[in-house]
Amino acid sequence: METKIKNSGISDAQRRSLFLNFKALGLDDDGRHYFISDFTRGRTSSLKDLGYIEAQDLLRYLQELRRNPQERKRRDDLDHKRKGVMRAIGRYLDLCGIQHTAEYIKGVAVRAAGLVPTEVNHDFNRIDGATLTRIYNEFCRKQSVVKVKGDIPGICLN
Repeated sequence: METKIKNSGISDAQRRSLFLNFKALGLDDDGRHYFISDFTRGRTSSLKDLGYIEAQDLLRYLQELRRNPQERKRRDDLDHKRKGVMRAIGRYLDLCGIQHTAEYIKGVAVRAAGLVPTEVNHDFNRIDGATLTRIYNEFCRKQSVVKVKGDIPGICLN
């Protein structure tokens, strides 16, 4: 059977293999779209928008997840920590009366992690577990300081 590569896009064989791997991991349509979006860092959530090389990388990653359930658990744990960090920073910004979006919160977390935009790994999803825990604890502490201090002007700027 001949496999066609259309405009350096995903091949038919890759598409079939990816669907089989998603099914083996127990991901439904929403889970698959979320996974692809996370893998491409929000660029796309559809297989048809993947390039050939990108699809190969995704396929290798999925196959590794199927072989190594501990990696999947570690990924889920990091996802849980990321959501906790986003909630903690969001609550702190709410207490300070600062308008924010998810991207703003992620930017705050990246700066709190000590990453700078010139580094290769400045992405929020690249923050390791220990640093996420540190950031979460710091913003929980900041929330309690704001609650104790009340409405003292400038408390959120420190």
